[in-house]
Amino acid sequence: MQKSISTLLLLMIFGLQHVSAQAKTETNHYVVIGVFAKLSNAVRLTDKANQMGFNATYAINPRQKWNYVYLLQTTDKRKAWAFAIRMRAETEYKDAWVFSGQLGQGQPVVVEEKPVEKPPVVVIEPVEKDSVEVKKDSVAIIVPPVVEEKPVVKKPAGKPFLFKLENQSDGTPVNGEIHVMESSNATRYQAFKANEIVYIEAPKNSRGNYVITTQAAGFQPVSVILSYQDPSPEVGPEGEAIIPMELGRVKRGDYIDFTNVRFFRNSSILDPVSQNELDGLADLMKESTGYKIRVHGHCNGTNDKEGSILGSSTNFFALDPSKNKIGKFSAKELTNERAATVKAYLVSQGIDASRIDTKGEGGKIPLYPAGGTLAQYNDRVEIEITKR
Repeated sequence: MQKSISTLLLLMIFGLQHVSAQAKTETNHYVVIGVFAKLSNAVRLTDKANQMGFNATYAINPRQKWNYVYLLQTTDKRKAWAFAIRMRAETEYKDAWVFSGQLGQGQPVVVEEKPVEKPPVVVIEPVEKDSVEVKKDSVAIIVPPVVEEKPVVKKPAGKPFLFKLENQSDGTPVNGEIHVMESSNATRYQAFKANEIVYIEAPKNSRGNYVITTQAAGFQPVSVILSYQDPSPEVGPEGEAIIPMELGRVKRGDYIDFTNVRFFRNSSILDPVSQNELDGLADLMKESTGYKIRVHGHCNGTNDKEGSILGSSTNFFALDPSKNKIGKFSAKELTNERAATVKAYLVSQGIDASRIDTKGEGGKIPLYPAGGTLAQYNDRVEIEITKR
């Protein structure tokens, strides 16, 4: 009897440890409304959101050292995306997004080592005489001075830059990329992440300038001429030239910005990264049954496209040549199919088809020039709220 009780206790302890280990490995998902380098700005936005009735808080990203202001923390990714889409649709926080990871500074783990019995050790300091006195029953060890060599960090070639993308309406940082070109009509460019220190080598043209263009979903592109030798009067702690760039929104109002809904090239098949935002929209429509939407499909350019559409496949996020319909499609046909694919996926998630209209816009409403380096971002969908 006693043995069976002990076994039961061991199993309970093992089970608790297993649950604890699982809890530690669960990923947190935060619905973020702002990211700031200055703590005071994060505090200000947090206070404002709380005055509006939200349960806002802020925490630091230990890796980037930025302060994230968020409205929800959960281990349920789908719940987080549904909340983010609701914020975009119903509040002023049109840029709400989901950060998956861990915010906040963790406490260092201290590992205590059990002492091991050793004979006493006497460390003898160097003296002027060459002789060293050794005490009985002791072990004398002369420890030479340790010279720590600092590792040599090799910096990348070129000069350091930090391109700060900011929302011109409220000064909050904007996630995006910087495209660096030798000239405005160049066919190639270098892409770098915004809001991070990057190294760029000198231009090859005789002018010594670069054309810098921003790329941030939901924002109008901004282009500036950058003098490589005299880039900016503002210099950061690591010697980086800081280039601030203010961005304006493409549109607001009754449209929800979908920054990650993308398609395979010249097709109506969704890229897998699209699923999170679409799941969030589906959950929002389940919770708010009065919502009706119109899905607007777009493509780059007005020319016919050689590509593929969904066909008889039910896999919305992968190419399936055996079931997809392959052929030549007009821009209007392709964008109709893109909108139809999004609708079909929402219906598969339990949304009544009567609540979703579709419209193919062809390539007549581009965000960027059709022949430019950012043309790929014209392939997209927009979600219009027609009824709440």
